[in-house]
Amino acid sequence: MASPFTAVIRGMDDWIAGPASLLDELSRVKSGSRVIGSVADDGSELEIRPVSGRKPSAPLSMPISEDAQPSAAFRSAVNGKTVHLGIPASWVIARRIELPMEAVSHLDGIVASRMGALSPLPVSDIYFGHKVLEIAREARQVTVAVAVVPRSRVAAALACLNVTEARQVLISAPLPEGGDVTVSTFRQLGTGTRGRMKLLLAGMLGASIVAAIAALAVGPMIKDSYAERRAAVEIRAEKARQAIAFAATPVKAETAPEQTALNIKDDAVSALGALNDLAEALPLHSYATEVSFADGRIRLSGRTLDVPEVLTALESSGRFEDSKLVGPALRGEDGVTSEFEVDTRPLLRTGGSLR
Repeated sequence: MASPFTAVIRGMDDWIAGPASLLDELSRVKSGSRVIGSVADDGSELEIRPVSGRKPSAPLSMPISEDAQPSAAFRSAVNGKTVHLGIPASWVIARRIELPMEAVSHLDGIVASRMGALSPLPVSDIYFGHKVLEIAREARQVTVAVAVVPRSRVAAALACLNVTEARQVLISAPLPEGGDVTVSTFRQLGTGTRGRMKLLLAGMLGASIVAAIAALAVGPMIKDSYAERRAAVEIRAEKARQAIAFAATPVKAETAPEQTALNIKDDAVSALGALNDLAEALPLHSYATEVSFADGRIRLSGRTLDVPEVLTALESSGRFEDSKLVGPALRGEDGVTSEFEVDTRPLLRTGGSLR
């Protein structure tokens, strides 16, 4: 009895086989042109016809025998290409099976598991393929055509193509009701490519699983780290808020001399408040290049797009009064902004109130 681990590995291999086959087929389609081949009814001659290129090429042929050697043109036409080889209908053992519609996604495995009953020859002695012929949606059934090709029938033709180093050989097995079934010969080149695809997909899947597990394991640690940092930031923010509130609260001294000293200190600090008020009052298109304090007034030099708007903004802010333009405004070198100089009196903040 297989162990659970073996069953999981086998299940993963089957699951990866589908995408690997699709990638393999896509790589084969993009890797180069294909060649149409056919075997004579008596099995004595092999004919190939390239289908790539704008102009149709003349068919090439060679006898099928152990001593026959392909011509240089024949070898060049087949070398490295995928050959779709048509064979006589008498070489094909055709079967039809009916399956539930739910089995469509598992046709490969179902057909392979039934080959012992469908084929009179052992599985090791045949090539086989399948094709969906009909879907009965009301009955929820599908009719599948299965083509079985004895290896001994096509061995000589495949040997000739093997000499030409064909990339892959796909047998087109005709059906009695018309159409054909593509039967892969499972050459080593194709199998190796598919194996590499499966290995690549398995590696990608394994890396994804490891990354997911690592994320789940590291996630709580990262959250804890961020929680500690957030708590530290909150503590510092609370201290900063307390310091700001303490600085904004008017301080009352116990004696008159101490109160006078505090008033002098407030007058000195209030200059910073005036600068803050000035920054908030100026329009967005204006900026100061020089600011000076003298006799309780501010002399402001700067650039702006609209000088009258600067005066209006200062007066309407409620923090400045008696604002006036000193000298004429000069147009700047850029031809857009103007240089100005304004004299205004700030309402200095002392102990939290305006004076």
